Amino acid sequence: MRIPVSLIAVSSVLMACTSDVATDYNQAANYSLFKTYQFAPFKSDNVTTLDGGRVQDAIASELYQKGLTKVPSGADLTVRHAIIEQSDYKSYGTSFGFGYGYQNWGLAYSAPTDFKEYRYGKLVVELIDNANKQIVWRAISNKKLTESMSPTARRQFIDGQVHEMFKDYPPGQVSTNNNNSGY
Repeated sequence: MRIPVSLIAVSSVLMACTSDVATDYNQAANYSLFKTYQFAPFKSDNVTTLDGGRVQDAIASELYQKGLTKVPSGADLTVRHAIIEQSDYKSYGTSFGFGYGYQNWGLAYSAPTDFKEYRYGKLVVELIDNANKQIVWRAISNKKLTESMSPTARRQFIDGQVHEMFKDYPPGQVSTNNNNSGY
């Protein structure tokens, strides 16, 4: 079976139009005033996870490239991040059904399909203006961090998603290829 080249080209264009991340931001904020950042503290009973450390490393790298400096306290911005656990259900197995209908009366039967829970994480990063305690910028990954990824794949995934998140930061100094969306 041959797939026409035009179908492959159209599919590639459509896939390129979808954004890996969605961002939202305060249009009134003066992003040029933000020069320093600090990470939001973890709760005393909460230990930084392996992925949490990977996320912080990736964010620190991106903010460094944007000219922001990490400070221990008194920063212009607080960076808060999380991996929000979500799940989907996928059906598998054979489904069988039959039915009979006549005018307004019918009878149908369908064998049940098995379902499997598929767990994943969605990365969220928020920048909080410490002067007024308001979120001024937020990004969320549209791709899924799965449990089955290797440590190397997790690092690459997180680095790639954080890079995409900060690609057009600060807002207002970006290319026209910005796929911002509201929530």
